[in-house]
Amino acid sequence: MVGNYDLIQFADACWQDVFYKVKDAAVYIDHAATECLHWYKGDKAYLSLINAGAHSVHELAMYNFQYVRVQGTTKAVIIITSIDPAFYQRTLNLIIQKNNFDQCTIVCAVHHSILQYTSIFPDQNENSYEKLKENILNWMTSETNNSQKPIVEVIFRPIFIAPITRNVFVAPPLEKLMPPINGEITDDYEINVNYFVNSLHSFFTHFNVKEDIYTIGTFSEYVGDRLENLSVAIERRKRLIGQSGVTLILMDRTLDLYTATKNNTECILSRILCTLPHLPNHNNDVAVNMSSLCPDLEDSPLSMTVPGCIATDDIDKIKLLITKKQKDVLLTLNKWLFEMSPSDIQSPKARFSTRVTAHSLEKLVHKIRDSESIDNMAKFSKQLQIIIAVIQTLKSDKTAQLDLLVSLEKLILQNVAVCRDSTSVLSQISNIIKMRHSRGIDMENLFVLLIHIYSLAGTEIHFSPQQEDQLKCALTDAIFEDIQEFNENVPTHEVSVYQQTLLLLGITDETAARDSAVRITKEVMDVLHAVAKQRENLKDYGSTITKPSPQEMAQCFSIIERLFNDLLHHTKPEIKDLQRKNSSLISAGFSLLLKGRANHHPTDNPWIIIYVLGGITAEEAKIVEEISLQRNDIPQITLAGCRLLNPMDVADTILLSNVNI
Repeated sequence: MVGNYDLIQFADACWQDVFYKVKDAAVYIDHAATECLHWYKGDKAYLSLINAGAHSVHELAMYNFQYVRVQGTTKAVIIITSIDPAFYQRTLNLIIQKNNFDQCTIVCAVHHSILQYTSIFPDQNENSYEKLKENILNWMTSETNNSQKPIVEVIFRPIFIAPITRNVFVAPPLEKLMPPINGEITDDYEINVNYFVNSLHSFFTHFNVKEDIYTIGTFSEYVGDRLENLSVAIERRKRLIGQSGVTLILMDRTLDLYTATKNNTECILSRILCTLPHLPNHNNDVAVNMSSLCPDLEDSPLSMTVPGCIATDDIDKIKLLITKKQKDVLLTLNKWLFEMSPSDIQSPKARFSTRVTAHSLEKLVHKIRDSESIDNMAKFSKQLQIIIAVIQTLKSDKTAQLDLLVSLEKLILQNVAVCRDSTSVLSQISNIIKMRHSRGIDMENLFVLLIHIYSLAGTEIHFSPQQEDQLKCALTDAIFEDIQEFNENVPTHEVSVYQQTLLLLGITDETAARDSAVRITKEVMDVLHAVAKQRENLKDYGSTITKPSPQEMAQCFSIIERLFNDLLHHTKPEIKDLQRKNSSLISAGFSLLLKGRANHHPTDNPWIIIYVLGGITAEEAKIVEEISLQRNDIPQITLAGCRLLNPMDVADTILLSNVNI
């Protein structure tokens, strides 16, 4: 493989200065920065700060400060990724008020040129960092009894990537950057796009490369234009004319929601993400209940308050969950358990077993637990967390529902492929909505299924008005029933986004409930129609379904997979949907001089980054890892996105967030 651009090296460069600054300091860190550090250090975010000499570590959230006063230090380091100026004013002021710091360092992931911070004091400074620094000095002076002037510094570090593997990363501070389904770019979008392109500029500056920008999708084109015309990026590209470049391909997630809503069961990581809850305040890792390692707590209502997770600094372990089939994963986990077992409980039969199940793994975990070898369990803590995550996933109560959804997705694909415009798939889904309780499917997963259907169909396949009317009736009745049910039985457990939406309506009147159900159904249908239109302007990737012959089953490949196949094909076919930007007027001039010669191809650069605006799936990460492993004659390939998606994330972001309460 050509190129050697190390994501871990970039993360290391961002964090090493932070580690130097935190010695003897009370460290405050926000959720997105924590998630970046969590993946960079393999779930050792807290320990990495403590080992660097931090006095204490605190969550940077408003609700955390009401009663907190740090004892034993007068030094603070605050690591923040927010682009909201009000967050700085409220939160930082509250931290200063509650403490008696005489040194304060702000590590800001948002460059001063785009942080729209306005001082609350009269100030002539134009630099947002200087304004922030002046405010903090004023707050500290008013709070401290020390006669010496406090020391304040604000430094920029582009903390925005969480490396999942060496070929895949996500960007927690930018997790809201999903293309608008209606195409409307609001002020919030514009601010976040500025944040994103400046972060990319810092990323490319670190590697000393100039980018050739390609886009697929309307929003990606808008983002690509902003990066192309970013003044500091233009200057960097000018300096690097003639040096190695990187191919940056920006793609709208909304072009391919059928892949993002697929309940994949072949990739274990996909299944884990679909089954286990998110780690608190994280979007890319899961919470693993570790109480099975403590017999006295396993059935206790208190259980264990600190969950495990799957993030690890051992890339091979996370790649196992991404690339291997379920059988191979189970065999490897069985081998791990045998190797960590004390010799007196090892069983040769277990070691060489070719039939491993979640139940057999669980029995081995219990044997290790019952051996009471605390040192052994501590030594293999991460492996045990991953093993228990897989066990809980495969034994979950959600398994039957997931298997049913997978079978429905397969039936939908074949039905749509064979019947095309005469498909009865909406009638079938309408009946499933009516019988959802007896079929064991909740409304949230049915919303996911509807997004899957409309994205799959696109503008190629038209549903009849009669079928859509039938669907509207089924949705209205179901939402009306749920409003009434939630009013009568307010959930005591953690509620979903859908349940929150209905509860926030605050409706008890039956007529009002029916009217709200009708309105919500209309908004849902409007979003579904918008989903179907996302690919209407694509030429190569407008169609999703392939059925080579009547005898063969229909197949549906993700745009990412098709893009990789086209990019890496030996004939280098033209990809009409891939729009190239001229990175500068200089490069445009060179293009004119080279007129008549072969066109520049994305694979001409030693590094290709495909960034999916809106997030990536574990299955797409699997494609990249497999290509990188199998081919050594291609450029280095990196897949990136705002977050790791599961189907429910898509329903919440695309559908439920667009329902007006």
